Amino acid sequence: MRLLTALLLLCSFQGMAATPPRLVVLAPHLVEQLYNIDAGEMIVGTVEHADYPAAASKIPRVGNYAGLQLESILALKPDLVLYWQSGSPAADISRLQSLGIRTEAFEAKTLDDIAGDLLRLGELTGQQQQAKQRAAEFRQRLVKLRQQYQQQTTVTVFYELWDEPLSTIGPDAWPMQALSLCGGKNVFADASSAYPQVSAEALLQRQPQLILQPTSATETRRLTDFPQRFASLRAVQLKQLAQPNADLLHRATLRTLDGVAELCQILAKSRAFYADKAAQH
Repeated sequence: MRLLTALLLLCSFQGMAATPPRLVVLAPHLVEQLYNIDAGEMIVGTVEHADYPAAASKIPRVGNYAGLQLESILALKPDLVLYWQSGSPAADISRLQSLGIRTEAFEAKTLDDIAGDLLRLGELTGQQQQAKQRAAEFRQRLVKLRQQYQQQTTVTVFYELWDEPLSTIGPDAWPMQALSLCGGKNVFADASSAYPQVSAEALLQRQPQLILQPTSATETRRLTDFPQRFASLRAVQLKQLAQPNADLLHRATLRTLDGVAELCQILAKSRAFYADKAAQH
């Protein structure tokens, strides 16, 4: 059904004097993916935080995850609006659809879905060849990373998303994909939600071997001062803390694997640290 929709959209675009489609793209990761297949110039409007590559920063803004400027979107006369199923304002998307605006939803749930999204974007924009090449390269690299790291000894991890209230990731959270690939075990993998708030007592009880505090160059946030607040955690005492790149890990794009590779190296370093410590005893 998705392929049929894509073909119908493509046919309608080709009938418009062979002009490329005008796209409004409501997710930073979809903007980046379109640039990856040489379709970035088709984007006429996007949302805040669409900052990669640099050219994306010049695209007019039509809102953010909290709300869209519907009049601004309509004024851009898009042929198609691409949105993030769980990250775009649902009420605004419904309003656009009721006004007859064509929309396509994207929702990557696994690392493998990134390649699938690329192929869909290629179909929607007429950039199939570029999309196939990028997707194939992505899949090859993903296979290599899995072969390299998935049989390694497990490292138990606390993954901090926010400092106050203290928040982490649950079993269905996007970062779990990377953590599992790298041989990490989330100490809150049994949480009932994707992004749960946790108590200090629960964290102290679970005693992770490694504490991860992902940081972003574009969206700064406060980090928990673990040496001051959680001095009794063994990971703190052994200085097993690291700050992976959230801009790579938290967006479902080709660059995600750069973040995965970095994360795997962080876990490998911690794994080796504990192995050496065990050998000494």
